[in-house]
Amino acid sequence: MEPRRLEGDEAVQQIITILRDAGRPLTTREVSEETRERLVRCPDATIVFLNRLRQKGVIHGERSKERRGWVWWVD
Repeated sequence: MEPRRLEGDEAVQQIITILRDAGRPLTTREVSEETRERLVRCPDATIVFLNRLRQKGVIHGERSKERRGWVWWVD
């Protein structure tokens, strides 16, 4: 089955839900895997979409040396 492409507020809510459900910061790869499991995909490349949400203050993100990439979370 082909993943459904999310748009607008639905895409934002899906990312927030994924991060809240995790209960811990997730790497970009983990977010991508979770969207695949839910049969949805972000409007842009996952990293681009997550970074736009971070710039808007919707989610938080920072580079992690330990996890070798960006990690993302919500309050």
